[in-house]
Amino acid sequence: MSKKILVTGATGNTGSELVRQLAAAGHQVRALVRVAETDAQLPPGAEAVVGDYDRPATLEAAAEGADAVYALVPVSPKQVQWMKNIIDAAKRAGVPRLVKHSGKGATADAPAALIRDHYETDQYLRHAGLSYTILQPNSFMQNLLWSADSIKAQGAFYLPLGQAKQSVIDITDIAAAAVKVLTEPGHENRSYVLTGPESLSFAEQAQIIGKVIGKPVQYVAVPPEAAAESMKGSGMPAWLAETLVDFFSAVATGIYAEVSDDVEKVLGRTATRFESFVQRHLAAFK
Repeated sequence: MSKKILVTGATGNTGSELVRQLAAAGHQVRALVRVAETDAQLPPGAEAVVGDYDRPATLEAAAEGADAVYALVPVSPKQVQWMKNIIDAAKRAGVPRLVKHSGKGATADAPAALIRDHYETDQYLRHAGLSYTILQPNSFMQNLLWSADSIKAQGAFYLPLGQAKQSVIDITDIAAAAVKVLTEPGHENRSYVLTGPESLSFAEQAQIIGKVIGKPVQYVAVPPEAAAESMKGSGMPAWLAETLVDFFSAVATGIYAEVSDDVEKVLGRTATRFESFVQRHLAAFK
């Protein structure tokens, strides 16, 4: 049966893939966008609705009549308040289900502020009186596409992640899991940790990329301070560079190496392997 789903953060990497998959499955999708994004290209079956995370009334209007809301906000100094605004708006609008995009390792004592923020809003949702599901994905395989140019030009990529392993996940798997929990029963008041099926160091990822594209690729571990200065030098706001490096420093400890089977539990299949991801994006790396 077709569902009416509101997706916030609908023009970001995960949100846009979720909108695509929901529309392809025949659901009616409302993609929450800012005024500046109203010309965003959406697939057939999806409509843009304008909303402002700082104006809860616009969020409530967007949620009216929806069967479920997928709550996702961009990284921001306001992200905790924005997420609480979405949850409150969905409750006022009488939405039957809310699925929240969180992060792996979301605990009160997580080593990165970004993940502690996820914990705060996870807890807020758990006590909000809504039927909910919380998805806690690891970092995305797609993040490596940011380094595609240096892989092409230099056969190398540079990250402040030390020699740690990480069970990175394909965004398409996150979106597929979200489609399931948004539209099917049996996932109420549960949390799922979403990871890839293997834990790889970034040197191992480099070897896999090299194997697929047919030339050597090297991972170069850089100091966190150098990474922060590089990001700031490229025009990234200082607060965002520092937030990301804070998170990268947590990853570098190895705490994000654990592999979960929750993707398989939700989807009935294993999560996408890193090599399959690289093959799908061969043109970007080669």
